Amino acid sequence: MLLFLLLLLSPLQWASAVVEDGLLNNGDFETAPPGGFPSGGGANGVGEGVATIPGWNIGGIVELVESGQKQGGMILIVPQGKRAVRLGNEAEIRQGLGLEKDYTYAVTFSAARTCAQLESLNVSVGPASQAVDLQTLYSVMGYDAYAGAFKAQSDDGEDDVLAFRNTGMEDDPTCGPIIDNVAIKKLFTPDKPQDNAVINGDFEEGPWMFPNETLGVLLPTNLDEEISSLPGWIVESNRAVRYIDSYHYDVPQGKRAIELLSGKEGIISQMVETTPEKQYNLTFTFGAAGDSCQQPLAVMAFAGDQAQNFHYSPTGNATNQVANLTFTARAERTRIAFYSVYYNTRSDDRSSLCGPVVDEVRVWGTSSAAEMRACFVGFLSMLLVVVMVLV
Repeated sequence: MLLFLLLLLSPLQWASAVVEDGLLNNGDFETAPPGGFPSGGGANGVGEGVATIPGWNIGGIVELVESGQKQGGMILIVPQGKRAVRLGNEAEIRQGLGLEKDYTYAVTFSAARTCAQLESLNVSVGPASQAVDLQTLYSVMGYDAYAGAFKAQSDDGEDDVLAFRNTGMEDDPTCGPIIDNVAIKKLFTPDKPQDNAVINGDFEEGPWMFPNETLGVLLPTNLDEEISSLPGWIVESNRAVRYIDSYHYDVPQGKRAIELLSGKEGIISQMVETTPEKQYNLTFTFGAAGDSCQQPLAVMAFAGDQAQNFHYSPTGNATNQVANLTFTARAERTRIAFYSVYYNTRSDDRSSLCGPVVDEVRVWGTSSAAEMRACFVGFLSMLLVVVMVLV
């Protein structure tokens, strides 16, 4: 069933055109290799330097698996469609992208484990790489969708090569992550609103989401706010948060929001511009995602040296509510952050991780009593001058 390939393959031989947002060339692995798909799973054997999966170069032990295919007493998970690829120890697949230099791109993909062992996947574009830990399964479906972000470095786009590599942590070489549905999206950082210090506070700008993907997209740890799959924000914990859409979840406003997972292990944060000693309000909308998440739901919010937890207690038919945290800035930049107070799972399967949804995050300045008095005195002075001129 397994295809054994030589570990050393010739360099990539194609010059890529600039990619468009959406599924990559054969990103769903449904395009037949030369000679057609092998019967009963597996991939066709080839010689050195020849890609057996259209659109991809491969190295190491790579298998093209089919939906329903069995390994021992286990059925392999194919996230979407009929086929996906499995990477053996230290195996990889690669595809040239052709990106626009200095722009940030998000790569979305689905991944599943095949064995109950520690599995890790290295995702890279050019010299930049990110390790994705597949040990935690967030969904009972057996797979999850992930997104990572990278900045294009190449002048001509030829060095922008996307690679998925199994880091070889399994004891059993026949184990290894399954990959499917690889897509890309060019990211733009939204302008900061005049009345809001938060960038992308409505979470409308983010990675590619497939219309038929009901699980949302997991955003793993990313501490670089300039290269984030969620522009303006970073994920600063060792577990992921979930990027969700209004087609499959209850979203308070617009089309996108963030679902906080894994308690304190799933934190999003942003540094916002503030004026020292000025008073501000941090407001946000939070609530239930409509995914049968067991209550209680609560969000811990941070703004500078202030912190407060907010419990979800809607009235009537409401699925969300507004929270407010007042703070005084101590510096020119203030950290705001959110995480789920509880570790929640879904009531319909009791194993899929879930949590409260956060949306419409705003930070805006308030007027202190002294500022209001100064404004009032200024207004009276101006009024007195006007009266004297008229007299």
